[in-house]
Amino acid sequence: MAIEKMELVNIVGVVRDIDQVLLKCCQSKCFHMELSVNPTENNSKLVTLNEDNPYTNTLKRLDHLVSNLEIAIEDKDAFLVPEKVIEGLDVYLSDIELEYNEYYSKLQDLKQSISDEEQAIAQLTHLAGLTANFEQIFACEHVKVRVGKLPVDSYPKLVYYEDENFIFIKLHEEESYVWGMYFSPVTIAPIIDEIFRSLYFERVRVPDFVKGTPEKAYADLNKKIEEQKAEALVLTQKIVAFKNDNQKKLSDAFIKLRFLNATFDLRKMVATVNKEFYIVGFVPQKQAKYFESLFDDMPTVSVILKPATADPQLKPPTKMKNGFFSKPFSMLVEMYGLPAYNGINPTVFFAITYTLLFGLMFGDIGQGAVLLIIGIILSKVKKMKAGGIVSRIGVSSMFFGFVYGSVFGYEHILDPVYKGLGWEGKPIEVFEQASNILLGAVALGSFLMIISIVLNIILGFRQKDYEKAIFGANGIVGLVFYLAIIIGGVVTIFGEMHIFTLPYILGLVILPLLLMFFRVPLASYMKNKKLHHGEESEGIGIFIAENFFELFEFLLSYITNTMSFLRIGGFILSHAGMMLVVMTLAESVSAGASPFVVVLGNIFVMGMEGMIVGIQAIRLEFYEIFSRFYDGNGKPFVPVGVNLDADIE
Repeated sequence: MAIEKMELVNIVGVVRDIDQVLLKCCQSKCFHMELSVNPTENNSKLVTLNEDNPYTNTLKRLDHLVSNLEIAIEDKDAFLVPEKVIEGLDVYLSDIELEYNEYYSKLQDLKQSISDEEQAIAQLTHLAGLTANFEQIFACEHVKVRVGKLPVDSYPKLVYYEDENFIFIKLHEEESYVWGMYFSPVTIAPIIDEIFRSLYFERVRVPDFVKGTPEKAYADLNKKIEEQKAEALVLTQKIVAFKNDNQKKLSDAFIKLRFLNATFDLRKMVATVNKEFYIVGFVPQKQAKYFESLFDDMPTVSVILKPATADPQLKPPTKMKNGFFSKPFSMLVEMYGLPAYNGINPTVFFAITYTLLFGLMFGDIGQGAVLLIIGIILSKVKKMKAGGIVSRIGVSSMFFGFVYGSVFGYEHILDPVYKGLGWEGKPIEVFEQASNILLGAVALGSFLMIISIVLNIILGFRQKDYEKAIFGANGIVGLVFYLAIIIGGVVTIFGEMHIFTLPYILGLVILPLLLMFFRVPLASYMKNKKLHHGEESEGIGIFIAENFFELFEFLLSYITNTMSFLRIGGFILSHAGMMLVVMTLAESVSAGASPFVVVLGNIFVMGMEGMIVGIQAIRLEFYEIFSRFYDGNGKPFVPVGVNLDADIE
C-alpha cells in the first residue's frame, strides 16, 4: 500500500533559458510543476510572467484546417519532430488555406445547388399533369397563382366556396394529399389565400430556375444534377489529393506547435526577479537523478533537490504504486479520492476486500466464468481498465461458487467432485445454513472494521495527529471499546460466560467513552499546547453538548456499520433464491423450452443482481471501511506535458 516518494525541485537560471528549461521539464515526463509565486504573499519580489502566447493564433488556424480536412494526428513525441517543420508556417498556411477554401467553397455551392434542384424535382413529380410553361403561368399581372397540396379530407370542402372568385386545378392525387394550383384575381388574393389556409393548403414555391413544363423541367434538372455531381466528384478527388499531399507536414506542424504553445503557457507558473527565473515542482524520488541530469549541459541553470515536505506551503502530489492484482482497482479508489502524500494507499486493501465481498455475494462457477471471459475481452481487446476488475471478481465468484456448489444455478452438479475429494457434500448449503451465513457476514464486517481502525491508528501516528490515532472513535481508545463490546458479546452469547463484570465495563467500556469525550483537550495536552482561543471561549456547556452528540454519533456508527455487513449474507441468500426461481421455472416448462429459460434466467440474474452486488460492495467499501481511515484529500501527480485532445483556447 505504497505511495511514490517525491522530491521537491527548485530550478534557478537566467531568463533567456526559460523556454529551453520548460522544454526539458516536459521532455522528462516526470516533473509536476507548481505555481512558483504564492499569491498570498504581497511583499514577495518574485513576479510571474504574463505574456501573450505567440503560437496561439497560428495554432488556431492550423487546428481549423486540420479539423476541416479530417487529418488524423499521429501519436508522435513532439521532440521527434524537427524545429524546421514550423519555419515559415504562417506563409505556408496562407497558401494552402487559399487553395483549400477555393475547393471547399465551390464544392459547398455545388452541394447546395444539387440539394435545391433535388427538392425541386421532388415537387415536380406531383405536378406532372400540368402542360403549361411555368414562365407563362407566373408572368400573369392580374392573376395570382399558388401551387401546393391539400389534405384529401379538405378537397371536397372546396364546393362550399364555389361562389368565391377562384379556380382550383387538380394535378395529382396521392394517399394523403391532392396536389394542384389555384388562380385568383390580384385584388382578392389575400381573401382566397386565407380560405385555402383554413383548409390546410400547403403552398409549394417553384424555384426561379425551373423553366418550361414540369416534364421538360424534370428532364433538364436531372441532366444538370448529373453534371454537377460529376463536377463535385472531381472537386472531392482534388481535396483528397490535397489532403494527402499536405497531411504529413500538417500533422507534424500541429504536434510541434501544440507542444510549443503548451510549454509557453507554462511560463505563467514561472517566477522571475531581475534577470533570473525560479521554477518549483516535484519529481518521483527514483527519477530525481535522471531529471537533474537533463540540465547538465546548461551551466547557467541550477537544479536543487529537497525533501518533499521541505516547503510547508507546497502540498506534495500523490502517485500511487500498485501491483498487478490491485492496479485496475485504482480507478474505484480514485472515485473516492486520492490519498494524501503522507497517507496510506488503500488500493491493495480495497482490491482484496472488494474481490472477496463480490465473490461472497455472487458465488456461482458458471456465472463467474462468464465474468472472467468478459473481463479478459474488455481488458485485452477493448483496452478498458474496468476489464481487469471484472476478470478478478469473476475468479472470486468461481471460487465461492465451488464453495456453494452452484454452476449456473445447478446446485448438485458438483456432488461427484465433492465425494471424490472425500467430502460428504458441498462445504456450504446456503438455505440450510442461513443463520450461520448472516452471523458470518457480521463477523467478517467486524474484522474489516477492526483492520480499518488499525490503519487509521497507523496513519494518525504517521501524521502526528494524536487525537486521530489515540482518542478518536477510530483510534486506540475506539478500538479498545469496539473490541470489548464484540468480545464480550460473543463470549456471553456463545460461550455462555458472564464477562460483563463491573471492572470489565469500567475499564474497557466506560473509560474509553470518557477518553473519546475528552479527546480534544487530551490530544492538545499531549502536543504540549493549549486549546485555541475559540475553543476556550465557547464555554463548558457548549463543549459538553457538542461532545455528547459526537459521542452518540460514534456509538451509532459502530452499530450501523457493523450491521450493514448483514447485506453480504442477504445477497448470498438472494442470489441462491433467484437462481432457485429460475430452475423452478425451467422445470415447469417443456423439455424443449427449459434450456431457454435457464439461459435467459442466468442472463437476467447476472445483469440485474451482478450490477446491484457490484454497487453494494462499493458502498460497503466507501461507507463502512474507508470512512474510518481514509480521507481521500490528496492531489494527483500530473507531469507537465501536452494533451493533444484538449480544446485550444
